[in-house]
Amino acid sequence: MRLLAVLVAVPWCVHGADLERTEIWFTNGAYRYFFSATLDADADAVRRVVSDFDRMARLNDDIVESRLLERYDAHTLKRRLRLEHCLLFFCFEINFVERVEILPNGDIETIIIPSESTFHRGTAVWRIAALDAGRTRVSLEADQAPKFWIPPVVGPLVIKNSFIAEVTETVARIERFANEPVQ
Repeated sequence: MRLLAVLVAVPWCVHGADLERTEIWFTNGAYRYFFSATLDADADAVRRVVSDFDRMARLNDDIVESRLLERYDAHTLKRRLRLEHCLLFFCFEINFVERVEILPNGDIETIIIPSESTFHRGTAVWRIAALDAGRTRVSLEADQAPKFWIPPVVGPLVIKNSFIAEVTETVARIERFANEPVQ
């Protein structure tokens, strides 16, 4: 069994957002990642931003398409998320087609549909919790096995730095859009 773990404690403050923790592990062709951040924004507003599936592209420059494909019921849907990401000089098109469920506690759970995605399998859970007046903790935990190959020359340090940069951008934008007036 090949296991590579990259653990990073990140005490940065990104705008008003505090990126608390990021972790990424690679094992047997799959990866698992986690991040947690505290935002200067209301929990309901944060939840509204991360569940606006037709406008996810505004959260990260790598997202080139995001749209709702089908609504099964008031809490369950199917969505597509397409990303283009480069590590060093290797670029990847990453396609997620997922079953998304808004859980009774407000968490958002996704399950990749392998036949329509560039992943063999995958799950993710967004947790959004109100802290105190206008502060929210948001975290994302995912476990995904990509069908695409990441060349060995793209080492753990490059992947870790890319992950931190993407999380930093996304968290700052979630906070920004959560504090804008509802459109």
